[in-house]
Amino acid sequence: MFKKILVTLDGSEFSERALKPAFQIAEKFDSEVTLLRVAMAQQYVTMPAGTGTLYPDPALERDREEAEAYLRAIKTQWLAARVSVHTEIIAGLPAEMILDVADVDGIDLIVMSTHGRSGLSRLLYGSVAESVLRGAQVPVLLIPIKH
Repeated sequence: MFKKILVTLDGSEFSERALKPAFQIAEKFDSEVTLLRVAMAQQYVTMPAGTGTLYPDPALERDREEAEAYLRAIKTQWLAARVSVHTEIIAGLPAEMILDVADVDGIDLIVMSTHGRSGLSRLLYGSVAESVLRGAQVPVLLIPIKH
């Protein structure tokens, strides 16, 4: 049923709450798991005339290295699950990149945590989970992080 499962991680312990249910499903259905970390894309620097120029962000490479180490550590923690695990790091806007990876990789299920924000907080920060839920062509399992 779910041969390929995508788990989105942002590096926080809250996002890691999606791991246990994802691996439980993967073990039950003999699924492959892809751990995805979306890094923010390069930033535009605004010039006086209002034009934007794209400059490489020196922190981006450092972020990528940290993301690789983070995903390796997560993968190691779940070795006992006897599930095939792949890691992927991509730069861009989180919701867009999650949907792109799900489409390109033929994902059958997206598993992610959600802050469960509402009201002004949701308006100010937006919701990656909501955007993914609205745009996904496959089932999305949202794990709330509220206590």
